Amino acid sequence: MLRILAAEAVFSLIVFAMQKVPRGSGWMTLAGICLIAAVLPLLLTLGRWQRQAPPRPGRRVLIWGCGVFAVAQLAFAVVRMVKPKVIDIGATTLAAVIAVAHGSNPYALPIDQLAGGIANADSLFHGYKYLPMMILAYLPLSLALGIRGIVATNVFLQGATAGIIGVIAARKGGYFAGLAAACFYLSLPFLANQLFTRGVTDIAAVLPLLLALALVEDRPGWAGLMVGLSVATKLAPGAAMLLCLLPAPGGRTRYFGGVLLGLSPILPFAATAPEAFTANIVLFNTVRPIDDTSWLFGMPAFVVILSRAVATAVLVAISLWIWRRSPGLDERCACCVLAGFAVFAVGPEMHHNYYVWFLPFLAILVGRAAIGSAATAAVPGAARSLAEVEDVPGAPWRRAGP
Repeated sequence: MLRILAAEAVFSLIVFAMQKVPRGSGWMTLAGICLIAAVLPLLLTLGRWQRQAPPRPGRRVLIWGCGVFAVAQLAFAVVRMVKPKVIDIGATTLAAVIAVAHGSNPYALPIDQLAGGIANADSLFHGYKYLPMMILAYLPLSLALGIRGIVATNVFLQGATAGIIGVIAARKGGYFAGLAAACFYLSLPFLANQLFTRGVTDIAAVLPLLLALALVEDRPGWAGLMVGLSVATKLAPGAAMLLCLLPAPGGRTRYFGGVLLGLSPILPFAATAPEAFTANIVLFNTVRPIDDTSWLFGMPAFVVILSRAVATAVLVAISLWIWRRSPGLDERCACCVLAGFAVFAVGPEMHHNYYVWFLPFLAILVGRAAIGSAATAAVPGAARSLAEVEDVPGAPWRRAGP
């Protein structure tokens, strides 16, 4: 019970501290992610310890916590849909949805008038800045509900994300580790604010990566498909975690085949407006200025180059380790966090929407650390350990007496 509450408190306080970093203090954000990175080995170690299932009060806290936090997030989303005030991420996605519905290519239209803060931006940079699967993910509800459809879609994506977080954590930690991870994730007001107030859409690219993590050991082809769809939604998180989700040698051909298939939605848009597509998806990210949320703001050019070389080296080292070792889910999860950190730390901006890239994976590790490994891993519908099920009313194995 105490370790569950302590894990929740520490996780929430870390996220709260990072979201409260004042603009222009990128060094503090960098220090925060470095501190989390340093703690990852401890989380992995705690997750391997075999422990008894939580006592009855702890189980009730987890079950009720998941329910209460889920209902609270849903209620908050409904309130925010009354008068939605999403930022440019959601607004440009809605514009892209409307453009596609009218048969136009959103990369060749003046959808992003701000053009990422680039002064005197060429008209080619005014197209949509995300990839086609982002449009397709938000298209059904956005066509029906307008800007409210962005928030409504995020409700479904948030619920699915919490569910898959629970499934992954339960693989080795048992049913209550899954509940803990989902509960910790849903407890964050920060994420609810990003998704339902600001209309952040990064979750559409992260959910397929979580699905890939759940599938990588048994269905490498499907895992590759999910990674490809993630990249076809938003480039950075999927590209950073591509090799973190690489399966064991026997499934790698199917994995990369799945990745290529997942990238296929890009082709019609790139083929019909190649210059505009390349400008908004590739060139834009190479010329956009570093803003004051990044610790690199105002730094000499050689510092920027060196930091990005270090980040690249980190990604290569992670990829080589996974290529040679084919680690378990927990280690892959930690590698996804590190890969997300590496890209986030050296990008042109360190905005809050990028936290969505790594917080789901971190919630899995914190849930696993809080509960530990069950004697028999369990997920809903699978056999549970005796410690978890001995108190189920009416069960034939239930102990007699007090």
